[in-house]
Amino acid sequence: MSDFVFVNNDDQRYRTLQKGFNLRFPTTGEGADAIYVCHDAQSVLAAANDALAKGCRITVRSGGHCYEGFVANKLPEDHGKSLAIIDIGLVTGLRYSEAGDVSSPWNASARYKFSAAAGNQNWDGYVNLYKSANRTLPGGSCYSVGAGGHIVGGGYGLLSRLQGLTVDWLSGVDILVPKDPGQNALVAKHVNLASVGTDRDLFIACRGGGGGNYGIILNYYFAELPVAPQQAYWLSLSYPWASFGTGATGKAAFGRFMKAYYQWFADNDADWNSSDPAKANGGLFTLLKVQHRSTGDIVLNIQYTGTDGKVGGARDQPFINFVNAMNAAAATVPSINIEANWLGPTRRLTEAPLDLSHPVQDARLMDWLWLTQNINGSGSNQRGKYKSSYHRANFTDVEITAMWEYLNGTADPRLNQALVQIDSYGGRINRNDETLNPTSVPQRSSLLKSQFQVYWTDPADDAFYLKWISDLYDEYFGQYGGKPVYQPGSPFEGCYINYPDVDMKYTNQTHAQIDPGWLHLYYGNKVNQLIATKRSVDPDNLFHHQMSIPLTPPV
Repeated sequence: MSDFVFVNNDDQRYRTLQKGFNLRFPTTGEGADAIYVCHDAQSVLAAANDALAKGCRITVRSGGHCYEGFVANKLPEDHGKSLAIIDIGLVTGLRYSEAGDVSSPWNASARYKFSAAAGNQNWDGYVNLYKSANRTLPGGSCYSVGAGGHIVGGGYGLLSRLQGLTVDWLSGVDILVPKDPGQNALVAKHVNLASVGTDRDLFIACRGGGGGNYGIILNYYFAELPVAPQQAYWLSLSYPWASFGTGATGKAAFGRFMKAYYQWFADNDADWNSSDPAKANGGLFTLLKVQHRSTGDIVLNIQYTGTDGKVGGARDQPFINFVNAMNAAAATVPSINIEANWLGPTRRLTEAPLDLSHPVQDARLMDWLWLTQNINGSGSNQRGKYKSSYHRANFTDVEITAMWEYLNGTADPRLNQALVQIDSYGGRINRNDETLNPTSVPQRSSLLKSQFQVYWTDPADDAFYLKWISDLYDEYFGQYGGKPVYQPGSPFEGCYINYPDVDMKYTNQTHAQIDPGWLHLYYGNKVNQLIATKRSVDPDNLFHHQMSIPLTPPV
């Protein structure tokens, strides 16, 4: 089948399909002229080549969760060229063979156990892997995120401290790339670590180099995947801002709580896969939501499973130790959130809360698959802005002051969906051997990963929210020029490309001047290789967006 559905402004679906899961985009008047809805690999190839033959710039969408307008927006440098979105969200499916005889249509000799189409969404992928093979992929918990962008950006999730990043398991890809310079056409190929020359470099770029840079990924291949856990605990705790007190004393108490969060992982991360089940903590994933006081309390969400995918007995000790350490640092007994959002804002409890009595007794024990379903919400589709950072050292007084002032300083009803979400990191992620198993993810020494978030619905409020989150971020990283830069003495390790932020491309909020070091924030020591691969694979820059890998280093 090579047919595709062509949607333009004559089609009733046109305005809807211009959009993804962030209603800030497309910017008014800057949306795609056409959307090609594809159903299989051949229709993706046919659609892309049809759009290129018509002189369009093409972008690709799987789940539609891009945090910026990379898929939906035209660019000034396109000089009036039409924009076409190649939508692969219906290109789905999983192939599995325990004998390892899954092969690519473009390389019959390369064999794998698993092949997953790039249009798969997280939840469907987890269910399919679990029911077919009792395996999983350590990806994200947002059910509707598409594999196409999630994996290529180096996706991580609740099992990553135990099982690593998604790209650490990636063994091969089918990808559409430019056929020849000057031809404006694509061709399919299969690449993996056994490939040579530019093809091998291209595969490594697909292991964390971000989407929309080199081509359109059709299928992901895996020689092996980790066994899925059997069961897990889920516990959500609330710490009211008022429990820390006010003024300088309150800020100091809040600072002790935040520093205890980092310190627990600093003290215990080395035991992520200890042979002693009472120490092995790789199955602990935590998500600390430092919310604006108008949003709600500070919320700590926890998923825990033992390194063997079970709970109970000595396995529970790391979970208990962590909860007890955080409660001691807070100097208060938290309340239990019975039905809390895993991701995004958690509104303040309206019913009388229940206080925590014991981590295990009060946690919800569930089969892992159904727990994954229980917390897999994507939230409502709104307008949003996001920023990120990796932490390889504890919080300083500068960062604590920024959070205290911007999140607790004033009650502003407009900030009823604003937070800094700080995830646990490290474990197996930081043990990947980049010589034997090379990826394009440079952040391999951080213990926490932050996502700054704010949501709203009215386009007229854009300027307020964009300025608020930018001001918070600038103050938070004030010691380092307003960015989580890599440099000697910096406690940070840059930003996550799957949480892209166009502000990072520029020297300040005016966007008047490009920051020549912006790529380094996302790709660290991988920058030069990614640029060289771009020149080899896509010398005509057919695939580009506002923060794509350029043909030459920025100046």
